[in-house]
Amino acid sequence: MCWFFKKRNKNKEMEKQSTRNEEHKIVSNPRVNDPNRFMESGIKKSYDKDETPDIDTQVKKFDWPGSEPKQNDEGNKQKNQETPKNTAVLKESEKKEIKEPKKVQAKATVKPKTVDKTPIKTSNGKYLGKYEIYPEAGYFKFRLKASNGEILAVSFPYTSEKGAFSGIETFKKNVDSGKFEIYTDKSNYSQFILMNSSGARTIIVGEFYNNVKQAQSAVESVKKFYASEKIEVLSKISEADIREELAELEKVIESTTGKYEIYEENKNYYIKLKANNAQVLFVSQGYASKASAKQGLETIKKAIAENRFTVGKDKQNRYQFNLYSSTNQLILTGETYPIKTSCVSAINSVRKFALKAKVIEK
Repeated sequence: MCWFFKKRNKNKEMEKQSTRNEEHKIVSNPRVNDPNRFMESGIKKSYDKDETPDIDTQVKKFDWPGSEPKQNDEGNKQKNQETPKNTAVLKESEKKEIKEPKKVQAKATVKPKTVDKTPIKTSNGKYLGKYEIYPEAGYFKFRLKASNGEILAVSFPYTSEKGAFSGIETFKKNVDSGKFEIYTDKSNYSQFILMNSSGARTIIVGEFYNNVKQAQSAVESVKKFYASEKIEVLSKISEADIREELAELEKVIESTTGKYEIYEENKNYYIKLKANNAQVLFVSQGYASKASAKQGLETIKKAIAENRFTVGKDKQNRYQFNLYSSTNQLILTGETYPIKTSCVSAINSVRKFALKAKVIEK
């Protein structure tokens, strides 16, 4: 019986050895998770223990319902590499948008319209100005305006509208044949005075200007526009355009301490009134001779006694007093003052010293 068991054990050992030998040799493809399904034929059917199988890396695409095909690792790697790059570009673009804001187009600057002050000429070569006749301080006056509305000259008062019309014709004749003089007061303001050809009568006086050059320029403007034939009659003027008003005077005590000086200058004779402190109260217009100056003084004293004063105002709001004769002829004008009360005070000083002042001839 021993030999039987030995033989059976030997056969079992041989079967085991045979089984081990078979495991070193693969007859069919290796299996996958599903024991009934084999891998594709891209793998060798058999390989040795130390061999690495050659695998076809090409992956076939499958159209699974409701899903997208999977990409291989290399494709996913490439996609992952591209995404940061695209993101970086986007961020760079965002930075540009932050650093370089959109330029807002500047609004077009509207240039202010400039007023052309060049005098306008008519077809016959004359400059286009006009005269205006209007009531003021109980009388009638006329004024000459340039084409841009600037007031060039204001007349003396007339008792009627008809007298103002006649005054315009007299003014025109004397611009042609008369003479212009420039007067500068103690405050260094200048104005032009239009005299008749003999210099014995004042036709019109201009505005006060800051210097002689401006007053001379005003004379040239008058010469350009005076020939205008356009005349307008106004029922009234605005308060801003009022240039003269009647002076409200108070009682004064006359003094004997003032003095008149009659003196010659530039071949003309002038009359100057001074107060007791040597302050100059007024200077008359020029006279051709000393005799005519003395006669003029009597006319001045008479007008002062009748209180024929008015307060004038120029376009710069400076004040001066005017003294008129009984025929409404301007006899003299005072100095310029910055405020009306100073001008009225100067009138009262003239009334105080003028009637009893002594006369000194130089």
